[in-house]
Amino acid sequence: MINEEQIGRFFRDLLSRWREKTRRAGCPDEESLAGYLGGLLTEDTRRGVEAHLAECTVCLDDLVAVQKAAQDYEPERVPQRVIDRAMVLVPPIPGQESFLDLVVRLVKGSLELVHTSGQWVDPFATAPVGIRGRPKPSESSILQVEKEIGRLKVAVEVELIETGLCQVAVKVMEDRGRPAEGIRLGLFSGGREQASYLTRLGEAVFDRIPLGEYNLAISDSGTPVGTIRLRLTE
Repeated sequence: MINEEQIGRFFRDLLSRWREKTRRAGCPDEESLAGYLGGLLTEDTRRGVEAHLAECTVCLDDLVAVQKAAQDYEPERVPQRVIDRAMVLVPPIPGQESFLDLVVRLVKGSLELVHTSGQWVDPFATAPVGIRGRPKPSESSILQVEKEIGRLKVAVEVELIETGLCQVAVKVMEDRGRPAEGIRLGLFSGGREQASYLTRLGEAVFDRIPLGEYNLAISDSGTPVGTIRLRLTE
């Protein structure tokens, strides 16, 4: 059985083979990228690597290559958390259908939708059209967006449960509207896994989530499906 140390060497070897023989000026070395992938860097070093990745498409290509290799390299033998971590590091590509971006602001006891690459869903859609007092996206303590990711329809519901804390429910449906069972959702923050659940009746719930930036990796039987990028801010 392959262990995490062997996996780490595997990723470093991949990065070494794909990078140029002569080090590009200003780019992190293979150890730094492998440490970033494994969530082993200090906070300051991690921020430095992320600042570089925001400007260097070549290094981003390296991480994309690692993510793809993780899918092809006997995924049943690679720990799920390693595959999920690789998936959440891949940056969203405009028009790509495997990412759902969601930025939510907490304002005076309600939620405000700042940005999403999905579609806002009215939680009060069953109310009669034109009813007075029907809340807008920025006037409710519950906010929901949805998007089709591959063959799945993914809905993210954010609910303000108390000051500075939210409940995040992810609902996953098959292409015919049936709840998708056994879909794994891993919640990551700062490159580290905070929680991981399998959907039951098509749903997984993450409770008492504080303000911050998160990635939710979606996978099906060890195969990455997509990523939800969630930012909760004031």
